Amino acid sequence: KMQDVGGKLTKYVSAPMTAFAAATVAAFNEVDAGMDIVVKKTGATGEALKGLQDSARNIATTIPTSFETAGSAVGEVNTKFGLVGQDLEALSSKFIKFADLNDTDVSSAVDKTQKVMQAFGMETEDAGKLLDVLNATGQATGISIDTLASSMTKNASSLQQMGMSAYDAAQFLGQVEMSGANTETVMKGMQTALVKAAEDGKTLPQVLGEFSDLMASGATEQEKLNAAIDLFGKKAGPAIYEACKSGSLDLKAFSTDVEQYLGNVETTF
Repeated sequence: KMQDVGGKLTKYVSAPMTAFAAATVAAFNEVDAGMDIVVKKTGATGEALKGLQDSARNIATTIPTSFETAGSAVGEVNTKFGLVGQDLEALSSKFIKFADLNDTDVSSAVDKTQKVMQAFGMETEDAGKLLDVLNATGQATGISIDTLASSMTKNASSLQQMGMSAYDAAQFLGQVEMSGANTETVMKGMQTALVKAAEDGKTLPQVLGEFSDLMASGATEQEKLNAAIDLFGKKAGPAIYEACKSGSLDLKAFSTDVEQYLGNVETTF
């Protein structure tokens, strides 16, 4: 009888208590790791550190994510954008969702997005909008967010000379990726077109509009190809001609209606 009692105590009392203790230690270690990340990324101390760690805890217990991911997001967003409190929590949460949707590391997502914003002279309050547009572009074109962000940063100066905002640039580069054309080749072609437009006393949208009209006209394919080579150069002309011919690249659609993309990350998540 005593053996029977002992067996039941082991099964129903000792074992559950041991499992509970192990789970508690594991949970504590996870929280502790998240809090340590905040310290490492920000170097904050005292009340400032407590506030940042409280933000990480709030995020980790509000949305489905780990304490370590929450700590990384809070640390990066605080460092790169200087936010605290509710603003910090809101943007950090959005970055976590954005990174999860795009299978990328949250720290990398914050870093690359901040570089895009810096290259295009954007303000901190525009970060959420940009994430929505980037996410929507990835969904529509299949371009990876890492590739898109890197291309936007690399070509920011040329894209702005062409009159594009960061939102326009995201959509344009996404289209280029979807068309199968080489981005570097297309960008060189667009720069050639920009110079030619200036020489003719026109704007880039004007000459691109004229080319698009020709592509939609009854002109022969040879005439269209010749026009592409004349406007974009011998190397880029044929590539842009093929992309426009297939309908995957629209050179008239430079103006992006940001409003239609607002909330994309949240809705998708």
